[in-house]
Amino acid sequence: MIESFGRRMNHIETLVSISIKIILDNLPLYIKDDVKMLEILPFQLKNIILKRFTSSSYFWRNIDFKTVLSAVVNVYTSQIDLTSVVVDDEMLGILTNSKNLTKIYLSRSNGNLMTTTGLTNLLRHTKDLYIFLAANCDKIDDTVLECLSNCCPNLMGLDIRGCKNVTDCGVKYLSKLRNLVWLTFSNTQVSDDGLVCLAEGPSGENIKELRIENCSKVTEVGLDAIAKNCRNIEGLMFDNCSLTDSTVTLFQAEKLKHLKQITWTFSL
Repeated sequence: MIESFGRRMNHIETLVSISIKIILDNLPLYIKDDVKMLEILPFQLKNIILKRFTSSSYFWRNIDFKTVLSAVVNVYTSQIDLTSVVVDDEMLGILTNSKNLTKIYLSRSNGNLMTTTGLTNLLRHTKDLYIFLAANCDKIDDTVLECLSNCCPNLMGLDIRGCKNVTDCGVKYLSKLRNLVWLTFSNTQVSDDGLVCLAEGPSGENIKELRIENCSKVTEVGLDAIAKNCRNIEGLMFDNCSLTDSTVTLFQAEKLKHLKQITWTFSL
């Protein structure tokens, strides 16, 4: 009986996969004839379609992306990956239709059209957010980080590498959060002041991974605060900061028991 049930489940999964493929292959027809056919689908199917739909740049280049996005994003959508998409404020506004977003991925090396206002408006609707990735975006600034701090108390992971307008002010907002586990500030304006606040904040003991490569204003002062306060850190990457060859002794002396990976460079 168990084997028979298993075969039936596999058969059902295959039918679901085939159905989704048919829907994706015929998206232009749905948009042209009756987009409501997408809107009435069960949320489980919508979320599977959303994941497949947003994974390829083909769709936003060749299909009315916003219309489909609006039809399939729903209140039960928990994560969105728009790393293949040129994102603008209208798309961010569509995402506010889900009150249960926990993961948002927006990174794209260039071409994004979103604004700081659009980002903060989205974040005000994502109180359950715990992972936010938006690297290489000049619209990510201290205002956005303040909004994250105020509206997303469960934030655990943040990657804003290459966001040139992020400064210590933004990091100080984040330092008020209690659940931060991994953070990437590489290629930003973050310096010792921000790192000290972060390390001494309520998340200090929770942080397991920190990337601060190419932050020229970071010195032994900031790293000393990390060594003293981030006792559970497992990975620390700080290549190309303003350091000397004695930096590594900070971590040897403190005997961080959980440290598994550390990378750095220094100038003679």
